Amino acid sequence: MSRLALDLSGTPCLLDFEGFHRPLGVTAGTTAFTLAPWTYRRHMDTLRASTRAAGPGLRLDTRRLTAAVLAGLNLPDALARALEPLALWWAAGGDDALPTPPPDGDWLDLGPAGRARLRPWSERQRFTALSAALDGEGDDTWFDPVSYLDAMVRASLLVLDGPAPLDDVDARATAVLLHATVALNLASDEEETLLEGGPAAREWAARTLRLCQALGWTPARVWATPAAEIDRLLRLLDMVRPQARPARAPRLADHPDATVIRIEDDPPRAAR
Repeated sequence: MSRLALDLSGTPCLLDFEGFHRPLGVTAGTTAFTLAPWTYRRHMDTLRASTRAAGPGLRLDTRRLTAAVLAGLNLPDALARALEPLALWWAAGGDDALPTPPPDGDWLDLGPAGRARLRPWSERQRFTALSAALDGEGDDTWFDPVSYLDAMVRASLLVLDGPAPLDDVDARATAVLLHATVALNLASDEEETLLEGGPAAREWAARTLRLCQALGWTPARVWATPAAEIDRLLRLLDMVRPQARPARAPRLADHPDATVIRIEDDPPRAAR
């Protein structure tokens, strides 16, 4: 067990921390209580209730989120307000940097929650998730980003090898899993820059699509191939490209307004 001493807005706190998969013992001033592990299901349900659209982005109502984490403790308002940073830390799975997602097909380490193997979701799965996350029509259409994110995780989770199902994994495992899933299914910042357009981007797109069409590859496989190998493949494709047939010069009879008169010899008459 690790005992951590904090000072939250003048309120001394002592934490009995054994990991995010274990209950957290808290002594704040003269008040002692325990926070249960914050699970994936509680996190997604609370995000759905505390996230709203704000212009082109989203805004998280942290007051509502912390109230959900501290729910049922009947704390005085002043103490609950002072404990908000602790509640956010507990729900976020701590503030340590999230690990870099593993290469495709490798195991993702979830700590005490086990390990997971992910795969990119398909276009059909993405369309199904988007359809389910949209409600209303026209200007009254409302998008549920948390349902969309939850569908992405469930579609991408190929194997979860651990002691508990997805809904019950702890906050740290939830943060690691969400980070890896989003990184797997969204274009990177570098790819977004290239996809914005421009001469270099158009050339890159043409090369990529040409190789995809010729070899049956995905863009991800083309982009992961060594650059020298790409150059060799493109030169080989140039070597076997069919030669274009020379264009036939147009004839007057090919004109759409032309009137064609055919003159043929009379057939020979039969001998009498």
